[in-house]
Amino acid sequence: MKRPSALVPVIAGFSIMLILMAGVTAIGVTYIRILSNQLTAIVAERNQKAELATTMRAVHEARYQSLMLASNMADPFLRDEEILRFSRMAMEFIQARDQFLSLPLDESEFSLWTRIRQEVRAVEAIAEQIIALSQEDRLNEARNLVRRNMLPTQESMMREWTGLVAMQRAKNQAAMDEARQASARARHLTVALSAGAFAVGLVIAVFVIRLSRRLGQDLYEEKERAQVTLHAIGDAVVRFDADQRVRYLNPVAEQLLGFSAPTALDQPVGDVLRLHGKGNSDDLSKVLVEDTLAGNRASLPDSTCLLSAPGLEYEVEGSCAPIHTTEGEIMGGVLVLRDVTEAREMHRRLLWQADHDSLTSLMNRRAFEERLARILGSKRSGDFPLSILYIDLDHFKPVNDTGGHAAGDELLRQLANLMQSRIRDSDFLARMGGDEFAIVLNACPDTKAEQIAEDIRDSIAKHRFEWQGRTFPAGASMGVVHVPPHWSTLDECLAAADAACYKAKQQGRDNIVVHQH
Repeated sequence: MKRPSALVPVIAGFSIMLILMAGVTAIGVTYIRILSNQLTAIVAERNQKAELATTMRAVHEARYQSLMLASNMADPFLRDEEILRFSRMAMEFIQARDQFLSLPLDESEFSLWTRIRQEVRAVEAIAEQIIALSQEDRLNEARNLVRRNMLPTQESMMREWTGLVAMQRAKNQAAMDEARQASARARHLTVALSAGAFAVGLVIAVFVIRLSRRLGQDLYEEKERAQVTLHAIGDAVVRFDADQRVRYLNPVAEQLLGFSAPTALDQPVGDVLRLHGKGNSDDLSKVLVEDTLAGNRASLPDSTCLLSAPGLEYEVEGSCAPIHTTEGEIMGGVLVLRDVTEAREMHRRLLWQADHDSLTSLMNRRAFEERLARILGSKRSGDFPLSILYIDLDHFKPVNDTGGHAAGDELLRQLANLMQSRIRDSDFLARMGGDEFAIVLNACPDTKAEQIAEDIRDSIAKHRFEWQGRTFPAGASMGVVHVPPHWSTLDECLAAADAACYKAKQQGRDNIVVHQH
């Protein structure tokens, strides 16, 4: 019987080694390709859908803000300019919409998009009505339509937009989970085959080294893709190490901070990132970095400002999170900043417009009634009497009819400034609508209130308004109501003041009538 050749085990072992090597290589290449394709799909499609959905949502939000601003503008030229801006933003939406629809949509995405399209049509229909009313100077009707119809429809549409963005993020996360599962399967199979190959001989070790180099190359390429992603992010990203030194700035951070990445590298964070509270010089950067390196996630206070290297100040919001090593140790942190200067300025402007008359910059009727109601509802002792002056201009209509609306508006502004100069800092003046004004004299004795009323009436009577070479007289009828503590409600006080003013006007121009309880 022939003895088996000693080469058989070697050949068999070498064959097994080749099979294992081929298997490991095939699995590695296959799963790396799968991971690469999945990550490419996430970046190229899911992120694009999410960005387009976010863009369309932002455009609709901006269009709503623009429409609301236009409906509150008394100046027709500014209003027309704002309406043109509203129309231009429609092109931005159409471009984003066409790009979104050019991407492949599954059934759930298409169904949600169909609902959003219906909401968009409803919003646009209401917007056309509001624009038409605004162009006809029917601003009260336009604002009412914004409040009653536009606002709930807008909120419903924005919820649908939010749902679309959330859907894209959820699908993005699902794709990432699938990639992680594929990565886990690749690791398990690679470890199993490598363990079997190790028993064959030193060749398997060489193969493992080569595989490690391949994985290292993949990791390097993955790092490069992550670097590209950070450069493409629209927010400022600042990364620092455990020694509180800057390790990375993306292009947005370079522009916001006023430092180039090479200049900022290895610099202390406090020298590059200068954060402080609005209205004070308290340094927030040091506290933020130290809290992050202690292992805590931190968000910037709402009033945070950033002072850039050129000396420009921005209002910012953002958050900072620690970066951990695979062993769980903190190796640094990453801060994400967003410039919200323009958004907050727009918000403050809208808040101001909600409480003020756009023509005279005085308090409007709604704000006046809210403030007066708070005073009437508070605990006031007999030592702090209250008086209300209701003022109706007597010669406003001839000025408005003769000189036009521009003359009437200028007269209202001049008389508003005149009346404001005749009252105390503790008092407040409001335009109630048309040519009617009201003043609350807080903590003012009755005799002093009547003296102030006469002073205001006489000042208005002496005022001579000049317009296009003509001089117009001015005058005012006043109703004065002395409100003792806990006497009456807001509506009754205003009704008494209006009645007294009406009585003064009936008796003759430039009169004052004091309401008697």
